[in-house]
Amino acid sequence: MRNFIIFFTEKSGTSPLVRLLDKFELITILRQENNTGFEPFDRHNCGRMPLRDLKKCLDMIFGYEPTNIDQLNRIYTRTAKRPLDIIDGEGIVGFKMRFTAPNSNPLHTKELFGWSKLLTRSIGQSYNRSFKKMMFDILKRHDVTVLIAVRQDVLRWGLSKYHGDGTGKPGHLQFKMARGAIGRDDIGKIRVDCSRLEKIISECEAVHAENRRLIEQFNLAGVRAHPILYEEFVADKRSYLKALFEILELEIAEDEIARVLSQGEYLKKVHPDEISQFVENHEEVMNRFSDRFVSWR
Repeated sequence: MRNFIIFFTEKSGTSPLVRLLDKFELITILRQENNTGFEPFDRHNCGRMPLRDLKKCLDMIFGYEPTNIDQLNRIYTRTAKRPLDIIDGEGIVGFKMRFTAPNSNPLHTKELFGWSKLLTRSIGQSYNRSFKKMMFDILKRHDVTVLIAVRQDVLRWGLSKYHGDGTGKPGHLQFKMARGAIGRDDIGKIRVDCSRLEKIISECEAVHAENRRLIEQFNLAGVRAHPILYEEFVADKRSYLKALFEILELEIAEDEIARVLSQGEYLKKVHPDEISQFVENHEEVMNRFSDRFVSWR
């Protein structure tokens, strides 16, 4: 059995995935108390955690000794809003995070007493290199499997980012739907600015290129890294889970997979496959972007 980290970017389908995985007895998804903070080491949850504290936390979580949750939380809550939940020592533990240091900009311009912004940027880049080296070292030492979340259909990925809260502003409709605040029928159509969408799609394509480099770097460093594809998760969850459990070297019976899948999903897919159902100028969008797809198979 292999502990894991899912590295992700926004709108790549990891929120429903980790909640689904958490239903299996042999899998503990690390999060904060009261079923919150499912990205425990992203800045919005853990605060500006310094690298030394992040290192201590990850060493305790992925180490061979049972995790002392009280000791872990004494470190974690130095900057975090809420403590981490109890870690079940029976199976494997995993969580998702952006591949970014929580304290990626440790020095603010006003703290540099007139030094140039170029120096600020240089310090930030050095800090991120230190974060990357630390993560590679920890993941290799504890033999943690890395999963890189991938969404191949960059048109629909870009539209999801563009659509945001349903008005074209940043937001996450799936959480509103889960709370029952809105239904899919309440989500109106938007008119898409194709120039803005082009920039978003280009950013998505750049993420793909970076993910390929990252997987190659992990594998060269002796860390097992695998892409996990959003489209396969949506198309056939049973087959997706069986393939994922093979990567994680988990033996989970077919009847348990069936039991978990029968429980339904807390977070549901927001956007229908048919773009015309939520985009007014869908013909213009399809004519311009229908071929934007980055294949990983």
